[in-house]
Amino acid sequence: MRHSIRSLRPRVLLRIEQLEDRSNPSARFSDLVATSDYAADRLVVSFDVGGSGADQLARLSALPGAESVTSLGFGIYRVDLQPGADVTAAASEYATLPGVQSAEPDRVVKLDQTLNDPSLSSQYALTTTGTTTAWDKTTGTKGTIVAVIDTGVDYTHPDLAANIWTNPGEIPGNGIDDDGDGYVDDVHGYDFANNDGDPMDDGTHGTHVAGIIGAVGNNGIGVSGVDPNTRIMALKFIKADGEGYTSDAVRALNYAVAHGARVANASWGGDGYDATLATALARARDAGLIFVAAAGNDSQNNDAKPFYPGGYITGLDNIVTVAATDANDNLASFSSYGAASVTLGSPGVNILSTLPGGRYGNLSGTSMATPFVTGAIALLWDAHPDWTYQQIIDKLKASVDPVAALAGKTITGGRLDVAKMLDATAPVSPPVVPIVPPPVSPPPAARDTTGAKVLAAVFSGSTADTFNTVRVTFNKKINAGSFTTADVTLSGPAGAIRATAVTPVAGTNNTQFDITFDARSAAGTYTILIGVDVFDIPGNRLNQNGNSVNGEAGDRFTGTGTLAAADTSSASGGSLPRAIGDLQTVEIPIVIDQTGSIAGVTLTVFIEHANVGDLTLQLRAPDGTVVTLVERRGSNGSGFRDTTFDDAARTLISKAKSPFTGSYRPEQPLSDFRGMNASGTWTMIVTDGKAGNTGTVTSVKLAVTTTSLAPAISTPNADVTKPTVPMATTPKTILAANVVVRSVTPVPVLVSSPTVPTPTVTATPPALRVETLLLLGDGDSVRPATMKEVETPDLGPPHKAISWRSQADQLLTRLAAFDLGS
Repeated sequence: MRHSIRSLRPRVLLRIEQLEDRSNPSARFSDLVATSDYAADRLVVSFDVGGSGADQLARLSALPGAESVTSLGFGIYRVDLQPGADVTAAASEYATLPGVQSAEPDRVVKLDQTLNDPSLSSQYALTTTGTTTAWDKTTGTKGTIVAVIDTGVDYTHPDLAANIWTNPGEIPGNGIDDDGDGYVDDVHGYDFANNDGDPMDDGTHGTHVAGIIGAVGNNGIGVSGVDPNTRIMALKFIKADGEGYTSDAVRALNYAVAHGARVANASWGGDGYDATLATALARARDAGLIFVAAAGNDSQNNDAKPFYPGGYITGLDNIVTVAATDANDNLASFSSYGAASVTLGSPGVNILSTLPGGRYGNLSGTSMATPFVTGAIALLWDAHPDWTYQQIIDKLKASVDPVAALAGKTITGGRLDVAKMLDATAPVSPPVVPIVPPPVSPPPAARDTTGAKVLAAVFSGSTADTFNTVRVTFNKKINAGSFTTADVTLSGPAGAIRATAVTPVAGTNNTQFDITFDARSAAGTYTILIGVDVFDIPGNRLNQNGNSVNGEAGDRFTGTGTLAAADTSSASGGSLPRAIGDLQTVEIPIVIDQTGSIAGVTLTVFIEHANVGDLTLQLRAPDGTVVTLVERRGSNGSGFRDTTFDDAARTLISKAKSPFTGSYRPEQPLSDFRGMNASGTWTMIVTDGKAGNTGTVTSVKLAVTTTSLAPAISTPNADVTKPTVPMATTPKTILAANVVVRSVTPVPVLVSSPTVPTPTVTATPPALRVETLLLLGDGDSVRPATMKEVETPDLGPPHKAISWRSQADQLLTRLAAFDLGS
């Protein structure tokens, strides 16, 4: 059954929330913006959490109508359709695919705006909001990065240049992605609309917003922002012609999170809920980012008709939504409101700020109200860098000035007051307002002063004989923006390896991260070193050795993983050729002498048959596991002619036509054999399931790739005490443990497990097979544990004398509680 495409009807998702002229502040968006609802030739497709990126990309690329597929990160893809494709029909079709969370046309926004004449009138809003008084406490420290997601920013403006964020890992103008984040020359941010490293504002909106937030103060020119010493990250997703796409807004938000922004400004919006943007905002929350959004210029009650992205506030506590007030603390006539959906008010009428080209001008709108709140949050975070996003928002809400015009119209019933936010003696409970009394918030919690430590690191690859990822697990939530490729040093048998990205693992609350690099296949030892400048949410550096001092040399984490050399053994079936009788089953034995753990299997056959659609081919392993290669495909074709069954093949056998020549993916994956012992007698089974035709098996060749079983476990730079575990007899000391973790894709290898008292470890990907070997001894001699000595109630009874299997999360949890020696 197909999913409903009701959610795909044309609608506007995003629009700039700025009024074109102060003389007409109630102008509706339809007077300002010409919109085309969505792109006619592309979709945004989101997958459920936990799938393989390579598999998702391959599946989408193989679909009918797909011209090209671009990954936007976190299981989200933009699919450009072939000419003539029906975008709404394609969205409906793609939404039915297994694992797809949503498939929607890429929304379009078009801006048509006219500015007021530049003016040097006073900045009344700084006085109204108490910002000038707050500067007696602090004028900022440049400690907080603010992402302006908009039309870009004129980063050369004399009143902005000194406060523009600079990417420390990027070398300007060399055409190289120096920091490995996937973007070239992203020195001050990125232009996602044009896909280049220059986020210059070729409109006006983003520069005006940036000036309200953080125009340079005390420099003798122009104006001052709320936080005169901040860092503004310029993220452009709306083009010069006024068009922008939801997919680009999502990419911009992901970039902000990855590069350490703590607050993002969104002076745009629309009426339509978008699942992709909602998911991206949830990831931003997990990273501790506050998202400040405009309430909209529609003079409407947003409780009754949500206005997004601010409307996501009902489900996400990292969102602040802002209404506009005038110089007399009245709700601006154009401003939308909502007792449950709009946080507070802020000045948004006749606001003076920076414009591109070194100019200044006055604009009105909730677009202008929003950056006052963004700047105030940055200023407060500069003063309290250890506070969480919840504490910052609580203080913001508790510090508003009660305003009669906002009572019952906003959550707090008040207007922004920056002086109260920075006043340590100011009450921390939100003011009591008529109609909508808010809850009382507690004071900020005592600061956590102990840094995080790495619990485990797992090397893995997309195939059994490669590495391209390390999954790192921390004992507490990490500030995702602080953990970048600059903190990671990788090396392998061939020398240094450049990390290409550090990405939070969805659903782990920023306790797990995947470090990716170009695939390596050289057998040997791989090493990862993580520096100390990885911060937890309170702002502490790494504390790997667990003492009272964070960020020491001994707090660096070091781990290793071993990629075993692959060995391929091949054998042919015996007693060939063999006749295939009508309605008969033929079994061809194949003997493999090579021992070792299976990493890969391929099978090549030559079979002549008058009607291959009668045949089912299966492969049975020595332990009895059976994989169906093909089940009555090909109709009345004439045979399998040097046909290779290979999981890596591009074409599914079920989609191919006979005669079958070349390589095909089988009906069931041959990877089901991975991790088994290769040695023994394999059997190819040919079954004729329909009367009337016969055939002959001429040749069968099986190739099995194996690896050795047990890479070593290494420990980080910390003192190691050898643990004890309960045994059926007397306790024994574990001197070493060898572990191999295998799965279909990826194939992770547990490489590290440091000293921790009582950790909580998030599970690695499911469906892993784990084998362990315990070595027991008293320090002078070492021997394998006997079956009677192996007693691990939480892992279950052993299947063999010195080996058991269990889910990887159970094993990781148990190992993390030990101090494993080398």
